Amino acid sequence: VRPPHLLLLHPISKKNPHLTLRRPKKSFISDIGAQRLKPLFITGGTITAIAYLSTIFAAHHVRRSPRLYAIKDPQWKKWLSALALVAGVAASVGCICLTIFDTRRFTRVHRTMLSTTFCGIAVSALATESVYAEQMRRSTRFQELRK
Repeated sequence: VRPPHLLLLHPISKKNPHLTLRRPKKSFISDIGAQRLKPLFITGGTITAIAYLSTIFAAHHVRRSPRLYAIKDPQWKKWLSALALVAGVAASVGCICLTIFDTRRFTRVHRTMLSTTFCGIAVSALATESVYAEQMRRSTRFQELRK
């Protein structure tokens, strides 16, 4: 996978610096990735989405797994965990769709997917923080995990 700064240099290295950009004076990585490196761009977005969703799933699954910690949470924490997982799925799907629908041809869909991705990440982060906040404030039987 190429670092982002190489995506910006890609058109220059091909001796064809002209791109159809939504803003002629600004070169966005999503514009370059969507026009010249679409398969690489979609693959990178998919890997990112899967890694994010796996992390959210692991954080909430490990908390209740009887083989690991088996923490007995109140019902509201279970609902927040479910909300975090649903928001994580929405953010992951939005991230994948964000790489598929480029800004030149699908401007409205691209902006919607961008909002979906960031809102999903924000809701998932707030729900996860709410579930784990009490554990950080109070004494717990898992004191060794904090060290």
